[in-house]
Amino acid sequence: MTHTLSSTGFALVRKFEGFRAEATALPEGGWVVGYGHVRVGDAGAPLSKNEATELLTLDLAPVEQLVNAKVTAPIKQSQFDALVSFAFSVGEGAFVQSQVLRRVNSGENVAAACALDAWRKAEVEGEVQIVEALVRRRAAEKALFLRDLPLSPSPSALLRPTLDHAASILGAPGKKKSPVQIPAVLASSPAQMLTRILNSEPATEALLLTQVAPAIDDGELTSAHAAPVARRTEAPTRRAPMFKLPRVDLNLAAENFGLVALMLFGLALVSIGASIVFGGRGDSANMLAGSAVFLPGFAASLVAGFSLWHAPGLKLARA
Repeated sequence: MTHTLSSTGFALVRKFEGFRAEATALPEGGWVVGYGHVRVGDAGAPLSKNEATELLTLDLAPVEQLVNAKVTAPIKQSQFDALVSFAFSVGEGAFVQSQVLRRVNSGENVAAACALDAWRKAEVEGEVQIVEALVRRRAAEKALFLRDLPLSPSPSALLRPTLDHAASILGAPGKKKSPVQIPAVLASSPAQMLTRILNSEPATEALLLTQVAPAIDDGELTSAHAAPVARRTEAPTRRAPMFKLPRVDLNLAAENFGLVALMLFGLALVSIGASIVFGGRGDSANMLAGSAVFLPGFAASLVAGFSLWHAPGLKLARA
């Protein structure tokens, strides 16, 4: 079934696009004027609201065609309106690759509505951050998307909500990224890894994918809590190897190698200093010169030896 945008959907798009009579320059070139209309070349003349409305109608026509072509599952008019607004906001490429579209086509309407929440960030002054206007737009699209779906009762005494940790992290205020990025393999805890995933796009979107249990099934109460779905990769079954090579921590190995080199260098200085002291004439000049070489070498050897003795790799070996 082919849908066309309703007056409700059109009003939603026009509300969140906002009206600009005068053209505003875009960072990547071009101009935006009216209700999100993009001009190429000159800024052009100002627009009235009627002219801007006509341009918005023309701009939305290919988006309506896109949604009709890509959505293969039956949907209601309110869902179509929400999807057109979403596709116009994120762009054709993002819409086609989004989990919103995938969940709609798989018939998981509630999960598709939840996936809308992932698209709340934009680049502002060179930094990707959560934008309040996008949060509000996604909320309006989500409400419109769910408006005409069958409503299941959720009595509080029977369906006491449980905290969804993934959603709570997603809803937390965004933080500026540190200039030094810690590699994922060095994550100190699963919670920190989850936080980094949720703060990234489009990985955040994957964690929003939910399997939603029906509230009532055959008269029996089931959980209505949405559980995140992890990506799974099926690998062929392999026989365990007879001999398993130990895992090598390259950072630890490099550190231990540096300590060994420092110890050898210190021993070399100790040897040179001793030869100066005992191989010379025994006067004060030789004693001072030998001590100047011997003492740093001895200190370096002592520090390196102490560090190697307490190195994690050697502790395991001694255990």
